[in-house]
Parts: sequence; structure tokens; C-alpha cells
Amino acid sequence: MKKIFIILFLFTISLFSQTNNSNNFVGQYSLQEYQNGVLNSRVVTNPELYNSDYHQSYSIPAPLTATSNSSAVRWSYTDPVSIGTYCAESGTGLRSVVGWYLNNMRSQSHGNTNNTPLWTYTLPNASTYNYVAISASGSRVADGYYHGIYLLNGDSGTVIYNFDVTTMLGTAQSGPVGITRSGDFVIGCVNATSASDTSWVLGFAGSSPSMVWRFKSPPGTGGSGIQGVKFSGNDSVVIINAYLSFWVLRTYTGQILYSGSVNPSGTSGTQMPQAISGNGNVIATINYNGYVRVYQWSGSTYNFLWQYQEPPGTYYNWMSSVDVSYDGSLVAIGTLNFITSSTYDGKVKLFSVAGGSIPIMKYSGCGDEVNAVTFSRNGKILSAASWGNYVHLTANNLLIFKTSHTDSIPQFAVNSTGSFYCCGISDDGTTVIGSGKAVHARQFGSGGILYNVYVDTSEGSVGIGNPGSRIPSVYRLEQNFPNPFNPSTQINYDLPKEGFVKLTVYDITGSEVQKLVNSFERAGRYSVVFSPENLASGLYFYKLEASGFVETRKMILIK
Repeated sequence: MKKIFIILFLFTISLFSQTNNSNNFVGQYSLQEYQNGVLNSRVVTNPELYNSDYHQSYSIPAPLTATSNSSAVRWSYTDPVSIGTYCAESGTGLRSVVGWYLNNMRSQSHGNTNNTPLWTYTLPNASTYNYVAISASGSRVADGYYHGIYLLNGDSGTVIYNFDVTTMLGTAQSGPVGITRSGDFVIGCVNATSASDTSWVLGFAGSSPSMVWRFKSPPGTGGSGIQGVKFSGNDSVVIINAYLSFWVLRTYTGQILYSGSVNPSGTSGTQMPQAISGNGNVIATINYNGYVRVYQWSGSTYNFLWQYQEPPGTYYNWMSSVDVSYDGSLVAIGTLNFITSSTYDGKVKLFSVAGGSIPIMKYSGCGDEVNAVTFSRNGKILSAASWGNYVHLTANNLLIFKTSHTDSIPQFAVNSTGSFYCCGISDDGTTVIGSGKAVHARQFGSGGILYNVYVDTSEGSVGIGNPGSRIPSVYRLEQNFPNPFNPSTQINYDLPKEGFVKLTVYDITGSEVQKLVNSFERAGRYSVVFSPENLASGLYFYKLEASGFVETRKMILIK
């Protein structure tokens, strides 16, 4: 999330790397302090090159056909000068909060009826990130902004307390915050602004700003302070991460249960929060070398289960967001894919924890970075927030999926004129909110967006195709639609069993134009979008090859 705002002013993607990758420490304490810590950081303004001859192509989808269910945008809100950095939805789905940034800094609460704020709390005018979290009922809101860690009354927006982080470190600023579902405990971060200092994580109980525990990040954990705070669904433990390292702590004591590296094989970390299941038994970490790593609690430690890497092209592609379902059975990830150093795409992928590193659902063509993925508490709905395609013509950027449907077709999607940075979801999945910027994240300009979406979670509803048919009975390659087409067309195919799949486009001479799919696929229904940029008008062929099945169809490009 933080790299978003660097883009606004520098027109680059910045991330922090660490020359010292050590994070070795042992012990379980309610108060853990490491003295004389030094943070050494460097700025990387380009994606990291991947040393391989392997190259992968990506495509951008056409706008989705409207689904035949009752999912709909309840309301949207546009701010003329501020950007919606972080947002959160209560478990009840009746109240949300958004942190506005850049201009007219404030935290703002909304209900479902209309876009009129229920309350607004004005914050000091400072160019720092505005982190927000909300309790399950919506009665308490935590806010991390500038020099304060705030606890607000969720009904009125009045301040219950404000902890001044400069009392911990004179040059510090507030970092990410988290709040338990009951609203009885807040975790806030004190992020150092100097490379000579390390950052703190603080635990507060009840309605008092007196610390129950504090944790000082060890040296070698990476620059730019604490990046994420995420509670388990039952609030017993919390996963906290810096750029290079992560820790699992007991919520109410700060006791360290586990520590690790987000990238054991490299120095490219992450500026995004990590993920944890409802009971804390499953955790997932991501990094900018494109890996998601999944661990499971054994009763005494977290054991590594499996990892998946988003296949690199010329550059390493990023894992840019991650979540674990409440029951620990599913992991969702969002990516940022570098087609070149300055052209992008993004994907959403779903994994079964028990099934390992082969995705059970893949949605391609988000246009740019997928900045957030979030499961509903019941695990039925997955929401994803993406920056979307730069021209906003071909990529939906607030996506909502049913996890029981592995056909890669969203239940509902919003194609906004801006970029979504964050999304929140109710326990039952019927309410999804998304906040972001009114113009594309890579475009200079201000203004923000906030959407509230009603989601039809009934299993009887049907989207594009037929999600009710989970596993096709026969192989099938459908005629592309539209045809003739310009600028893009969608190709659907069915796989009755898993296997290696190739979907290739050829010109009229039989020469290969583009390989759309070249990977192992599970049984299911798939959609791929072909968006040629440098091809002339004319007749083309696309061929599907899968487990001995081969079929070829014609399509016509008109420019």
C-alpha cells in the first residue's frame, strides 16, 4: 500500500530492501527489546530482474457481461481531493470506516443506506498514511495516523484515547493498527523515520492508553517500519511483519510464538500485511520475488507446508496481497505482473491449503496490481481490490468471487475510473466495500473513491457461463466472443480432468502468435482473454491441446 503514494509523486514503484537479512532471535517473552538496532535500506525503482530465459505472456480481459444475480452497487462516494487509503468493514456488515489521505485528512464512517457519512473525525494535516480497523459490531474503531494511535467510538466518532507515539520515539510516526472483534484490545505501531532507529509494536487493553506490552523489532528486519498487523479470527494471536521478517505473537501478552523471514531465499521482502486463519493454525506470507509460503501450527511451532511462485518473466512478478480463510482451508493471493518494466497486469488465485501449490482458481487480466484480497468469515466470498487497467476500458478493479465456484468468473465486478487500494467484507459476505483513488494509481492527481456493494450469496444465482456446473463432463473449446473483435476477445474452454494445457494463437500462415496458456490446470471451466496490440487485421486461429484433446477454431481481428 505504501508504494502507492510514492508513485503519485515520483512516478516510480519504490520498495525497501535490506543489506542485512539476519532475523535470528530466540525466546518467548511478554516484553521483547533489542537494543542498538540499525536499519540499512536502499530504494529499488525498478522490478528485480529474473535471471532466466523463461518468458510469460499476459492478457487483459474485456468488460464482464452483467451477472444474472441481484448483486449490485448500493452506493458510491467520490471525494474531490482525498484518497481512500485503507478501509474496513464490520462483521455485521452494517458499518464501515475509511481512512482518507493526502488532503482533508480524516476517518469517516458509513452505513449501507446511502453515501452520507455517519460521522467524520478530522485529523491533523500531515502527509502520512491513515490506517483504520473496526470491531465486529462497529462500536470501536482503531486509527493509526501521524503521531497518534487512536481509539474512537464507532457510534459517534468521538475519541476514547489518543496515544502519542513520539513519547516512544521522538521522530516516529504511526503505522498499521488492528483491533479485536470485541473491540477490547488494540495493537498499534510506532514506525521509525530514521534508519538509526527500530520500530515498536504496542498492545493496549480496554479504554486506556496504558500499554499492556510492547515489542521492539529486531535489527535486520528491513526498512520502513512495521508493514502489517493481522489478528486471527478468534483474536488469540496476531501476525505482524516488517519488510523482511514476520512474527506471530499472543494478542493479549505479546508472547512470541514464532518468527521467520518472508523470503528465506532472498532479500526482496514485502510492504504488505501477511495472513492468518481463524484459530491461528495456518499462516501465509508473501514477497516481491513472487512467492507465497504456507505454514501450519503443530502445537509447538509453525511447520512449512508448501510454497508457490508466480512464474517470472523478464522480471520477478510480485505477490502483492494474501489472505487465509477463517477455517484455514483456503489461501487467496493477488499479484502484480511485469509484462515489461513499465507495463503491468495482475491476477487473483485461490489455493486449497490441503491441496498444495496448484491453484484451484485463477483470474487473469486485472490490469495492474491486486492490492488486497479478503475472505468473508464464512469463507464463501472472496473480494479483491485492484488498480485496474490504466485506461479503464478493459479491466474490472473491484472483484467479488464465490469460493465454491472455481470457474474463474467473478460473482460481481466494478470497473471504476480510478484504482482500488483496499477492500473490506462482512462476516456473511453480503457487504463488500472498496476504497482508493479517483484516477489511476500511476496517474498524477488526487481525489478518492469509496464503493459499497451488496453481494448475492445464494447458491442459486448464475453468472457468466454456468457456475453451477463445477466440473465439465467433456473437453470443449468454445467460439471466441465477440467475433469479429477489437480490441479483445474472450475464449472459454472446459477441462473434465486435470492435466497440462496449451492454448495457442496462430496467424493464417500457421506461425505462432501468442501462447495464452502453457501450464498444468485442474478440472474446471476457464476463461482467457486475447488482447493483441501489434497484430494486423485478419484471420487467426486458436488451438486447445489438453491430455490428447485437440481442437482449433477461427477468429477475426478487425482494426
